[in-house]
Amino acid sequence: MNKISIVILFLIFILVIVLIFWLYFFNIYEAKIFVNPKALTINSNSKVVIEIIPLNSFGIKALFRTIPINYEIISGKELIEIENVSKNVIHLYSKGSIGEAEILIIPSIGLFPTKIKIPINLQIEF
Repeated sequence: MNKISIVILFLIFILVIVLIFWLYFFNIYEAKIFVNPKALTINSNSKVVIEIIPLNSFGIKALFRTIPINYEIISGKELIEIENVSKNVIHLYSKGSIGEAEILIIPSIGLFPTKIKIPINLQIEF
């Protein structure tokens, strides 16, 4: 084999490795929505964090990737205040009334939106 053939084979090998890394580590296969905690209290220190995590083929966070979070308040708009923290994280705060808010989370990557119910109580229930 001459030097050109070796270089071409090496480049093909590198391309295959890069493709495998892209398909298995960087490509997004699913979006996981985390809600922490599951309820709000009516005091001003209470907040709920909603975050969308892009998952790769191994079920772990896809490297260097984010999914923008889109949401729609179905009910309880008068009960909560929403703050966009980053592209994939929002914080919910109580406005001081007891009730239940419903939010529809619509990930840009994914088949179906997710409906999240946030109860607003006097105290957090365990």
